[in-house]
Amino acid sequence: MAELWTSIAFFTLFHLLPSTRLRGMAIASLGRTAFMLAYSAISLVLFLWLFAAFWRAEYDGAFFVTSPLVRASSAAVMLLAFWFFVGAVWKKPRIVLTAEEALRARDGIRGMVRITRHPFLWSLVLWSLVHVLNNADPAGMSLFGYFFLLALLGTWPIDRRRARLIKAKRWQEIRRETSSIPFVAIVQGRQKLSTALAEMGWAVPLAALVFWALVLMFHESLFGLPVFY
Repeated sequence: MAELWTSIAFFTLFHLLPSTRLRGMAIASLGRTAFMLAYSAISLVLFLWLFAAFWRAEYDGAFFVTSPLVRASSAAVMLLAFWFFVGAVWKKPRIVLTAEEALRARDGIRGMVRITRHPFLWSLVLWSLVHVLNNADPAGMSLFGYFFLLALLGTWPIDRRRARLIKAKRWQEIRRETSSIPFVAIVQGRQKLSTALAEMGWAVPLAALVFWALVLMFHESLFGLPVFY
């Protein structure tokens, strides 16, 4: 567990950088492309370390046993998580490092962004919540609970950074026309679900469905634990 918590600490500190002025300084020094490549490479290394530490952590027994109903519900929630993820990266990437460029554009608010302006983070929220419920041992709850809090709380510093990097008038338009929490803007009448679905087309839900089905099929082979047991 000590290695797992150490890797979590390093991962957290590194991912605080994009929400500080150090990001701008690094981009000015390295250039945007070099910065993104370096940031992505280091993130991947730290991410792999996290999961390596998780697999090496001693299993101390689960706090509770997940029921078949929870496992079935978890599988359904994961389909929504895949939909958010595919919608976030389809055609115009809207992941944390590139979202400002996409949102500045006149057509920046379209597709999945009409549902939530943080689709990638909400996909991570749902993914981690599902895995907290189905990995109820200390290591599992530490790792997936960490990702749950990281994604859920990460929307605030990202919005603060966007407010700093996007012109005030445009940012106010984005805030007025979108919501951080999924579907809130649609429920409040600020966006239409039919428009969002039409702009995404069939490709996004179809890709999400394919990825979801593949994960269900190969989850045990890849991760050592079947979805249904």
